[in-house]
Amino acid sequence: MGTINKSGIDYLISKDYDKIFLDNFMAETPQFNQIMNVIPSKDSYNKFAGFTGMGLVPKKTEGVNAIFATPKQKFAKTFTPDTFSLGVRITKEAFDDDKSGNLRKLPEMLGKSARATIETDVASMLLDRMQTAGYTGGDGKVLSATDHPLYGSSSTTSASNRPATNVDLSVSAIEAAIPALRTTVNDQGIPTGLKAKFLLYHPDNWATVVQILQNQEKAGTANRDTNAIKTLGLIPVPLDYATDTDAWAIVTDKSDHQLMLVMREAVSTKSYPAPDNTDDAIYRVRFRKVEGWVSWLGFYGSAGI
Repeated sequence: MGTINKSGIDYLISKDYDKIFLDNFMAETPQFNQIMNVIPSKDSYNKFAGFTGMGLVPKKTEGVNAIFATPKQKFAKTFTPDTFSLGVRITKEAFDDDKSGNLRKLPEMLGKSARATIETDVASMLLDRMQTAGYTGGDGKVLSATDHPLYGSSSTTSASNRPATNVDLSVSAIEAAIPALRTTVNDQGIPTGLKAKFLLYHPDNWATVVQILQNQEKAGTANRDTNAIKTLGLIPVPLDYATDTDAWAIVTDKSDHQLMLVMREAVSTKSYPAPDNTDDAIYRVRFRKVEGWVSWLGFYGSAGI
């Protein structure tokens, strides 16, 4: 176990420095809870399952028996949380002699590390690994796939939530994605009418996003066409912790999708004396969580080129 002692923090205890800046800046607003359904849990695992619902209602001829439907049970998805923990040990002398006050911020620093961990894992799920083999949902498919199986009685047996060929973020890409999301069919082959609310993207694409969402006129054209995308009011969400600079996605409101962050144990920090006679102190952060999705509906994304 590494320990913070006076020999390693000579700047912090010296009278010669007027200010020691803490390298721990972070945006104030969490990103993951804008997009994800955060589910508190009290169990060692949580299992979610799907159900197909009903198809269209047929006409009934007088004197003829009504037709009865049989909704089908779909796949099940199990969420088993992982445990995350990080600690730091500090000598009493180092803590007492710290003139900068930074060591008193150790619990805050650990809390920010916890948040960064959650943000990184969620961004990885939504953008970096949306088409990564082996990283699958309840239907056995990756999040963004061309062949999600349908389980109803419709003649349509699969559906897609990505372009047939991956494309980079652009006006034409969003113009194609919006109706593709809206006309996505459910298990019974009925259009869902899902409406995009968020545009997820890597921060490298900020200028492209501004042109797509804010220009009055259509970006990249010379004939002053109206920018129809602007009328949709899409909310841009740059995923700062994503690593895939080409990936992007449009996502519905949280009430219309099943992207989940299951929190078995909320982020908590604690401090306590070291279990010996050194008078050292230990600060620790701990949480248990798992992210994933039950159904892919409500998400449409491309890994880019």
